[in-house]
Amino acid sequence: MTSLLLSRGPGAIGALVELGVVGVAVLADVAVRRLTLDDLDRAVDHAHDLDRLQQALHLDWERAAQRGLASADWLEPVASWFYVWGYLPVLAGALVVLFARFPRDYARLRNALVAGGILGLPVYALYPLAPPRLAGLGFTDTVDASLVADAARPVGIANELAAMPSFHVGYLVVVSVVLWRLTRSPWVRAWCVLHPVAMCWVVLATANHWVLDLPAGVLLGVVGVVVAGWIEARSPAARAERLWDAPVATPNVGVGSEHRAEGDGHG
Repeated sequence: MTSLLLSRGPGAIGALVELGVVGVAVLADVAVRRLTLDDLDRAVDHAHDLDRLQQALHLDWERAAQRGLASADWLEPVASWFYVWGYLPVLAGALVVLFARFPRDYARLRNALVAGGILGLPVYALYPLAPPRLAGLGFTDTVDASLVADAARPVGIANELAAMPSFHVGYLVVVSVVLWRLTRSPWVRAWCVLHPVAMCWVVLATANHWVLDLPAGVLLGVVGVVVAGWIEARSPAARAERLWDAPVATPNVGVGSEHRAEGDGHG
């Protein structure tokens, strides 16, 4: 089990194990969705409470983001496409490439995503939260009017009452941290910063998340990365490396002892 936490399994068996992990994650998400199917009224009440809190804190930036999106005709389809293709395909692409070429980094990414999911799904179950587009507060669902609406919300899988935390933001933070550590390319590292930031704007402008969902998503991602690092640090290989790098104590022979040794020789 420890070896699977630190690297993927070999060959086809390893691929099947990882597909099993994905399957369990999807089933857990669907189970949470079923638990909250009848909670629309409660989720909307939570959304209104959050909107009032954000207004009191002057953090109600969703409306400004939507106005900015409507300022140019081409922005709405671009934002909608980015919302879809800038999320799950990016996660899947990162997982596939790391699985094939960098097994240990793949395990780090997988562990961080799983840890983030374990943190986020109970929040969805205990605190269903309607996104702005479903809150009845005048927001426009730009994704629903686009060509990617079906891909954005697969029937029977998508949880419509799961605004906080934002997995779109949190999981992209995880991918960015893992890739940042893996590469020295300034272009890739720039993407690691800009892509999650762009997604933050997109999820607000498309009325899929509230402002406070974003730091909650970042926290989810950070916790996932920390847990993945903790798993690595407690591995036998990491402990052996720390022992190997530890300084070796040497006896401290003083001047007086040298003199005594010389005196003993003359005697």
